[in-house]
Amino acid sequence: MPLNNQYPISAWIYKVLSRADEEFTKLLHDEGYILENGKTFKLFTFSPLYFPKYTWKILPKSDRMQVWARKSFLTISFQLPEQTEKFVMGLFKEQKAFIGDKNSGINLEVESIEALKEVKIGEDKNLEIGRCVNVKIRTITAIVLGIDVKGEDNEQYVPPIHPDYKRVFLQNLIDKYAAVGKSGTDINTLNFEVIKLFPKTVMQTIKADTPAETKVRGYNYEFELKAPQELIEVGLNSGFGSMCSLGFGFCEVI
Repeated sequence: MPLNNQYPISAWIYKVLSRADEEFTKLLHDEGYILENGKTFKLFTFSPLYFPKYTWKILPKSDRMQVWARKSFLTISFQLPEQTEKFVMGLFKEQKAFIGDKNSGINLEVESIEALKEVKIGEDKNLEIGRCVNVKIRTITAIVLGIDVKGEDNEQYVPPIHPDYKRVFLQNLIDKYAAVGKSGTDINTLNFEVIKLFPKTVMQTIKADTPAETKVRGYNYEFELKAPQELIEVGLNSGFGSMCSLGFGFCEVI
């Protein structure tokens, strides 16, 4: 299987979701999953494809991994209306997938599906809506953020130490919140601080060996986020940063 496997996994998820009927699509639109300017957010992300220990290895001097596992598992995280849970689970039931490219890959079949308990921030039932809380979070898959840089034609993937990173990170989260019909969040009341930056950056090639091939750079780190509880939950459900539907920005609470 190629090490650059986030794009084929994402393509498979899209293929499964495309089976949804018009009623489901209308529900998402009615629930506010589109901004007034027409910009849409694909509000899901996913973990790496995990295999049991000692059932895979990276082939030396290659971009491939050899897999002989009988089982694997994947966590997909959605920011969706609660009433769609069973419907979405049904879409993935007994689905088959080829995760790879034109050179090699592996065939998988969905054996079982489990709905994980939604992450809730804080236990204070009397916490007023909109009140900020502090939460420590770590990346499971790298966070990607592109920033417009003067003199460059395309957005540049920047590390968390970039002076504009904090502002772009928080604005991206606010935009996702707005995409599900929420508003009224003031960026000046939020805060984002990197606690620990891991030295190794992550590079994934999207649409490898095609004319549309592009390389995406992300960063793994731990951070502290001060924001309303509901805003943090949107980030955990749909991913932090950009390109989350390609498997970036999947995080967990420390």
